[in-house]
Amino acid sequence: MSYIKSLSEAPPVDYITTMHIPYPIIFLHGLGQKASVWDAYAVRYYEQEIGLVHGGVLRIVNGKPKIDNVPQRSVQTGYADFFTVAFSNPVDSIGAWERELEGFLPLVFERTRAEKVILIGYSMGGVTARYYLTKNISNHRTERLITIGSPHQGSPFARIWQWKTALVAKSKDASFVVKPLVDKALELLATLETDVPADAPAVRDLQRPEDGGEFMRRIGSVPHPLDVEYVSVVGKVELWKEGKNLSKTAAMDVLRRALGAIGFGIEAMFEPGDGVVSASSQTMNELPWFRADKNRQKISRTVTLSSVHEDHLKQSTEIQRITLESKPEFKGAEFYRTTTAHGSAVQMTLEFVDYLPPKKCSVELTITPQNGVAQRIRIPPDNIALVKKSNGAIVAQATVLLTQVPQIEWSRPADIDIVIRNTFGNEARTSKRWQPIFVP
Repeated sequence: MSYIKSLSEAPPVDYITTMHIPYPIIFLHGLGQKASVWDAYAVRYYEQEIGLVHGGVLRIVNGKPKIDNVPQRSVQTGYADFFTVAFSNPVDSIGAWERELEGFLPLVFERTRAEKVILIGYSMGGVTARYYLTKNISNHRTERLITIGSPHQGSPFARIWQWKTALVAKSKDASFVVKPLVDKALELLATLETDVPADAPAVRDLQRPEDGGEFMRRIGSVPHPLDVEYVSVVGKVELWKEGKNLSKTAAMDVLRRALGAIGFGIEAMFEPGDGVVSASSQTMNELPWFRADKNRQKISRTVTLSSVHEDHLKQSTEIQRITLESKPEFKGAEFYRTTTAHGSAVQMTLEFVDYLPPKKCSVELTITPQNGVAQRIRIPPDNIALVKKSNGAIVAQATVLLTQVPQIEWSRPADIDIVIRNTFGNEARTSKRWQPIFVP
């Protein structure tokens, strides 16, 4: 088997032992929320269905970024696949959130040894993540941004606080005819205010451009990194729910009449969308920067769900699947010489990238030798692992000893068809030709 001598030795690899996936995931909560918004179903899905490990909560402690509340499993195994963020002030400005995010990322890179992350933001958390990308065009170290119901062009909901101010003023000097209507409108607005005060910095930032929102106008037009995959999860739900004091139709009518009486319009509150954010505002492709060049829209895609409010975020696995669902990407295959207990052998090494753990992917080879019968084999899961390349890239690497495949004469050329398939059913297909070179 002198042809084996012509091959290079299989290079040593640096196996990743700190995470199961190529890119750790960072979850950013929305306006007025806590990191625990992800716990009920999202965290459980990743842990139980995918087998990932929660690395802890990213928060500011005594003025410094810290990984807090590290689960025991992460401590015991040394793994950390995903993290949740707890912003210091849940109603602070987008800029303040972005600065905290920048402080958290070095902790994640140090903990996981990864070169990039996947950012997943719900509502204002998604806008914060996108703002971070625009501020770090060349050094963002982000593979994928997924935003869920995020108001990328602001929200008409933010205008409610302008309306509330006007209604409060009107209520103080309204006539006995108008006052009951104005007071009823204030009651309805109060049910929407929840834990977000009217004077919150976040509310100022979330003003739509057409409502005077300068921040939204600016960050929608600035350049975005071209080497990031953008995914917008867009939802459509009802803001006004039956079963309250007024039906949706009656509530709309009360607000229309009350606000109309003091010179405000309300139509924008009922645009198609999730009730708080219009569908177009949730879609990154609709941002001025993306619309300015059709090629930019190729790096962004939109997924529409029937609802994307907090209850859906907790109770549906659809969003969790979207965060990891993708087609495996084939990175290359090479033949090497390796030494076994039975002597020298030909090792085939394949590399690919998938958001799922390597154990959730299968690699099948169909080997068709010249003038021979095709043989199909599956690379054992234990032979597929994450490795770190010399350039810092993290890939899944699968290895197989070809010379141990029965009924194949490796002294002759052979065509090898490769199928990489993940548990979501997505697959990548390619081929590699074996051409032995004989040496004296």
